[in-house]
Amino acid sequence: MAGRVSKVLSVAAVVVFGWYMFTMIRLVLQLFYPATHIPLIKPLPQVPKNTVMHRMAWRPPFEYDIRMYVSLLESFNDQTAFLNQSLLVWNIDAQRIEQRYPQFKAELKIDIPEKQQVLNSSGLFAFLFVQRAGELNLNDPLLAYARAPLMSIRERMVDRKHSLIEGDSETLESGVWVPHGKTRLSWEIVLEDNEFHAWMMPLDIVPLLRVRQSGKNKEYIPLLWENPLATREKHWVPLTNHSKVSSKQRLSGHIDVDVSLRGIGLGWLRLCNYVYHGLQELRSPRSLIQYSDSDIDSLKEMVFEVNPTMLAITMAAMALHMLFEFLAYKEDVSFWSSRSKEGLHGISKSSMVMGVVSAWISLLYMWDRRKETNVVVLAGAAVGAVVEAWKATKVLRLEDIWPLGRSKANANKEEPEGERAQVQREVDKQTGWWMTRVCMPLMAVYAAVSLVWQQHESYMSWLLSVSLVTVYSLEFIQMWPQLLINHRLRTVDMLPLTAFLYRFLTTFIDDLYALVVPMPLIERIGTLRDDLVFVVLCYQWLKFPKRKEKAD
Repeated sequence: MAGRVSKVLSVAAVVVFGWYMFTMIRLVLQLFYPATHIPLIKPLPQVPKNTVMHRMAWRPPFEYDIRMYVSLLESFNDQTAFLNQSLLVWNIDAQRIEQRYPQFKAELKIDIPEKQQVLNSSGLFAFLFVQRAGELNLNDPLLAYARAPLMSIRERMVDRKHSLIEGDSETLESGVWVPHGKTRLSWEIVLEDNEFHAWMMPLDIVPLLRVRQSGKNKEYIPLLWENPLATREKHWVPLTNHSKVSSKQRLSGHIDVDVSLRGIGLGWLRLCNYVYHGLQELRSPRSLIQYSDSDIDSLKEMVFEVNPTMLAITMAAMALHMLFEFLAYKEDVSFWSSRSKEGLHGISKSSMVMGVVSAWISLLYMWDRRKETNVVVLAGAAVGAVVEAWKATKVLRLEDIWPLGRSKANANKEEPEGERAQVQREVDKQTGWWMTRVCMPLMAVYAAVSLVWQQHESYMSWLLSVSLVTVYSLEFIQMWPQLLINHRLRTVDMLPLTAFLYRFLTTFIDDLYALVVPMPLIERIGTLRDDLVFVVLCYQWLKFPKRKEKAD
């Protein structure tokens, strides 16, 4: 019965994975190729003849200028008033439309108007105009424009890390809302010559479109926007160091802004727009899973800072990671629940103890750094910690962890040890000697150095950080006793090989996953560390002949 349930779960996991990949491929095709007909995957209805078409209004040999203004005004209805009250901060002349994917960058020092410095207001905006070459005409029907705020009232984030020996040197209050300046503006424009039928225009880009009539067809102005995924919390810097804001306190006099404008494809704009609205839903109160600001920033970084090809590979790797991790946990639970105490002889008990300790300390450490850790990584660590604790109950007894728990009566009742149990006890004893004589003193030195020279939020953060480094260092040693037992017994029959196969596949996927998904540095090192152990285990699996289970 248990075997049937295991097979059903495996098939269900593979079906869910296949459905997920099919959905992702279909979504990518819809976003990047909206006018392409693909049978079964992305079918399109037959288009009648003489259908009204939407074409881009800028046609070769069109040339355009780029101008960016900073203004206190929120609109430019009156061109004369706008130009009189605005400051030109960036200008690029005469670019040809034939270059579909241009890239321009600049580092600007934008002065904050005197009025804003005194009133502590946030009404400062950047306007980008891309128009036909020549004198600026804000009433030109071919004008492409976009607006972005440069200032905002936000909660000031205070870094509470400090030297525990010297004490807290930070005097700023947390939870204070002060004016912030944006240090990054990432403008994007779509110069591709895409054509759409009148009734097949993608609805998600309609709010960004400006259309004009041209004969029986319609022409649209190139899409221009500030990518909302480019700006994260770290790109907003406080403009005052005061704990409280009042009209008597002046703001900083300028904002250092990294400005860029690049040409992109329509698919990239639609993908970013799709992800942005999805992230907004995750932050809403009605969302089933509430994402924090740090989680939102992590997803923004994962999408915007990676090229589309790498992003697609990463999404596939994440799906494979979840599939193999689920299958590994399923096989692990199935193996350990079906084996008796006698059938588990040859399993290193010291490795089991360190596995449990490592899993729970790692979970506590990531919880302490939950602002830097992705929620998926945190959830996976929680499941792994519970499974490791359950596995330990199948192998360990009280006297294995605490020698004083062994009574004389129980000691006299112990049966003679077989080959596997004897080898296991010898290897565990050697491992304990190396841990207590060599590793523990080194970790004590590291703890002292970390306390004196590194910064931590509290003594609890210091304790968790040192504990995790200690456990990872010792765990690297503790993962070898099982390999040594396998070598001396010339077999790996006592291990859940199917689960280890899935772990072997998962660990290499984790290498790519760790490079993209935000997580603490120590977790990244731990992911790369597992590769060596799994390579040795696979070598033993292939080298040692499989033999039937023998009684000890």
